[in-house]
Amino acid sequence: MYKRLSLPVLAMFLVFVLAPSAMAEQNVGRIYLPMSVADSEKLIGPPPAPDSEEHRTQMAIVLWLQKTRTPQQVAFVEKPLNLERFASLISAELVDVDGRLLKATLDAIINEVRADYDALKAIYGEPRPFQVDKRVRPVGDPRPVASYPSGHATRAMVYGKILSDLFPKHSDDLMALAVDIGYGRVIAGVHYPDDVVAGQKLGAAYADAILAQPTYAEAKRRILGEE
Repeated sequence: MYKRLSLPVLAMFLVFVLAPSAMAEQNVGRIYLPMSVADSEKLIGPPPAPDSEEHRTQMAIVLWLQKTRTPQQVAFVEKPLNLERFASLISAELVDVDGRLLKATLDAIINEVRADYDALKAIYGEPRPFQVDKRVRPVGDPRPVASYPSGHATRAMVYGKILSDLFPKHSDDLMALAVDIGYGRVIAGVHYPDDVVAGQKLGAAYADAILAQPTYAEAKRRILGEE
């Protein structure tokens, strides 16, 4: 009843049938961010060694920004990071889109992104500045979890790039805010500059991968009300 497959045909079967199935198993529970989006460790590299001159320079920057930060900067860094943080920049356009679906889509994307970078934080396990030096007085959200890479910087970049794709007229302002949110974490004393740079690289890579997914394209069409 069944014909035996030749080796070349069998090889093609394994590549085009079994491989996608294996990839699907890896992506179980994910809708927008593929499991193998990039070699994240290679992309950002390790943080500076704790006893290195580079690390001491990073701490000096944290302490200098703490000394010079203003009440306005403190108020900025204490704001939560969510869609509402960017809403004022796109308020006129929000009335013309499906706001509930926009929020639900972004929430799902951020949850998938968070799961990915949390695994990286666990690999590096770098202490926060305020855990290393008692002179650091953190503001905002001083949770004693791993510092590298910055989750806020990562998520802010994802928000900025996804919202820029949906509302391209405001791309410059959205991305500027995303960058400011990242560096605000250094002003707050909860991250080193290198944490933020790594998070921004990671967030950009995540966003680019998400933007290329058919599931995102479909969500975008529905958010914008395109038929």
